[in-house]
Amino acid sequence: MRRFGLFLLLLLSPVTPAVPGGGDDHDHGPSEITVEAQIPRLESAGSELELVATAEGRKLTLYLDRLDTNEPVTDAKIEISGEGIPSQLALSLGEGVFGIEADWVETPGAKALTFVVTADGATDLLNGTLEVGASAGEAAGAPARFGFLARPQLWIFGVLAVLLGFLLSFAFRPMRLPADDTGEVDEAEAAPPPRLSVVRRKRSQVGPAALIFCMLLSGAAVAGGDHDHAHDVPDTRLGGNVPHTFPDGDVFLPKPSQRLLRVRTTPVTQSETRPGTELVGTVIADPSSEGRVQAPMDGSIALANDKVLFVGETVKAGDLLALLAPTMPVYERGYLEQLAADVEGKLRIAEQRLHRLRNISDGYVAQREIDDTITELEALREQKRVLAPKSGQKLELRAPVDGVISVSNVRPGQVVNTRDTLFEIVDPERLWIEAVGLLGQDYASIDAAHVILGDDRAIPLTLMGRSPALRNQARPIFFKIDAEPEAFAIGAAVKVVVQGGEALKGFAIPEAAVVRGAAGLPQIWQKVGAERFKPIPVTVVPLDGANVLVTAGLEADSRVVVEGAEFINQVR
Repeated sequence: MRRFGLFLLLLLSPVTPAVPGGGDDHDHGPSEITVEAQIPRLESAGSELELVATAEGRKLTLYLDRLDTNEPVTDAKIEISGEGIPSQLALSLGEGVFGIEADWVETPGAKALTFVVTADGATDLLNGTLEVGASAGEAAGAPARFGFLARPQLWIFGVLAVLLGFLLSFAFRPMRLPADDTGEVDEAEAAPPPRLSVVRRKRSQVGPAALIFCMLLSGAAVAGGDHDHAHDVPDTRLGGNVPHTFPDGDVFLPKPSQRLLRVRTTPVTQSETRPGTELVGTVIADPSSEGRVQAPMDGSIALANDKVLFVGETVKAGDLLALLAPTMPVYERGYLEQLAADVEGKLRIAEQRLHRLRNISDGYVAQREIDDTITELEALREQKRVLAPKSGQKLELRAPVDGVISVSNVRPGQVVNTRDTLFEIVDPERLWIEAVGLLGQDYASIDAAHVILGDDRAIPLTLMGRSPALRNQARPIFFKIDAEPEAFAIGAAVKVVVQGGEALKGFAIPEAAVVRGAAGLPQIWQKVGAERFKPIPVTVVPLDGANVLVTAGLEADSRVVVEGAEFINQVR
């Protein structure tokens, strides 16, 4: 019985798992085996369309996208056929997803499929082979338990180990001594010979030693020096629908995740353009459309048309804004009253003299004297009118330009001083930007300029001129906003990007396509397969604020991710 147990252990020793390690250059690859269900996949690309098919049970799901932009194709018709497979029309499931259900989908084997896609009035022919194999659990468990069945060298070592164990077990088998003539059987049975106990002790030591030797021998056959197990166990995770990173840094992003994250791509072509420089600017009003109303003298505010104009109200040039009742100091008022009394006295004397002259008989008074008195009388009456109290007289304050009131500093009865600003009027459709340029930098060759809004929109600007004088050790540069002036507020700080200088060759892509890699360097994501994306380190220079120029690291006709790159960058 002991011999049979030892033989059985020696027989099972070749299938014992190899001992981890095996040398300095030994590599076992991944230490874990994922248990995610493997999903058969098929990829096919045409001139304009890209198709991915996945099989789960009896259901075949199709994802149809545009090849260049990765945008789902929703309005399409897909007809599926193959060798031994009847033609069937896929049903639309929305968002560029189509599907069918058939028994042949879950049948193991290679299936050559043909897809006739009709979209946008054009027909495209796509094809591919769908490999439907064993379940993921079997595929993952077989290498771990019975991987030795696929290794001929393990069979050889196993047979040698069995033969060695068999020979050792018989070489040290116990020997029987001949019976004693004296017939003292009881004494012989009671005390076995010393030689037999030694042989049994040696055999008990040889059995475990042979077993350990065979186990190490089988382990050495599996894990010899310079042997790499990195590809012995297939990573069934690669066939699932969970985003993950490959060992080389590429990212697997299945089509469902691409639709969820709205991943979009664009093919790039090389061009030649001028780099950009970022400046700090301030929104100002167009000088020719800005008006200011100030108090010409001290006085109090009175209502015009029984209302007070508020900020934001639209006015036309010449519209009445408010009334100003002048006020004067006490000493000035006393002087004017004294002067008015003097004029009043002179006026009465002149009137009396004129009356006497007209009552004298004709021929006694010259007509010249009468005319001089009349002229003096009219002058005194004008002086009286001018020196009349000003409390009832009010000055009209009118709008100098068309526009919208941006500042209103008036209230009924408010006392204002000379040169106080009462109203400011601007035209919101005519705005400028005053940008600060660096001292010593040449801005004479500015080809284009853009202002960048908070949502990364770029609004074109027109260069109006440069100031010859420095302001805060910088030269102000003035631009006119060409579009969407309603998006700006006067006095707001904005970012201005100007393009000029020597032209550079590169690939213009949106700024959102550039993300930061693990080392903090800029990189973009290139689509190298229907569900595979590759990180590309690049060198970029700014252009117009919304786009950048890739000068190194990118090749022509590459499909670059322009939307959703920040999400792909987070996949681990």
